[in-house]
Amino acid sequence: MEERSRSGAALDRPRTIPVHRALTRPVLLAGADRELVLANGVVVVALLLGIGLSWYTFSVSASLLVIGHWGLVLLTKRDPDIRRVYVRHVRLATYYAAAPLPLRRAPLVQPSVTVSE
Repeated sequence: MEERSRSGAALDRPRTIPVHRALTRPVLLAGADRELVLANGVVVVALLLGIGLSWYTFSVSASLLVIGHWGLVLLTKRDPDIRRVYVRHVRLATYYAAAPLPLRRAPLVQPSVTVSE
C-alpha cells in the first residue's frame, strides 16, 4: 500500500517522526542519577546537623559528599539505569537465583492445581 501525504500525493520516503532527546536520556543531577544524588545529600546533611557542627563532622560530611558523588558518577557512566536495575534485581531475586543449578535453592513455586492421589 502506498503512503500518501496530507495533500494526497505519494511519499517517496518512509515517514519519520522526530523524538526529542530529552525523552530518551536519563534524568541526571551533576552527572549522576538524580535520586541517588539527593539521597547522598540528605545523608550528608543529616550527618552534619544530627551530630553537631564541628570540624570533624564537617570534614567527614564533605569527604562523604565528594567521594560519594564521585562514585555515583562512575556508576552512572557505567550504566545510567543502575538504580532501576538494582531495585529490579532485589525484587526478583527469589525467582531468579544468582547461583549455578546444583548450588541454588529451590524456587518458591506454588502448585496451581492441587494434586489428588
